[in-house]
Amino acid sequence: MKEKNALICGAGGFIGSHLAKDLKTHGNWVRGVDLKYPEFDKTAADDFLIGDLRDPAICRTVLDRSFDEVYQLAADMGGAGFVFTGDNDADIMHNSALINLNMSSKNVGKEV
Repeated sequence: MKEKNALICGAGGFIGSHLAKDLKTHGNWVRGVDLKYPEFDKTAADDFLIGDLRDPAICRTVLDRSFDEVYQLAADMGGAGFVFTGDNDADIMHNSALINLNMSSKNVGKEV
């Protein structure tokens, strides 16, 4: 089986960090990106970048190579006290949409 190059956005979170372990178990090369390293264990990713995907420049850095698979798990997750109050819904939606737009833009890998 051919080794695949995989990118996990949100690799510092619970699901993303476990996904990195699983992909590595199956022989893939993995790059992870997040605002933070995994909290409870060392990352299994071959390469891990700390960065804010709301910033297009960070996205260009992350996408400096081609990937066979991209897992977009990154989202604004400010904790239960931030998320469940209802006071921050617009910010959460804006930040998460910005991450998705930046990562899916056909121009993100190019200087525009």
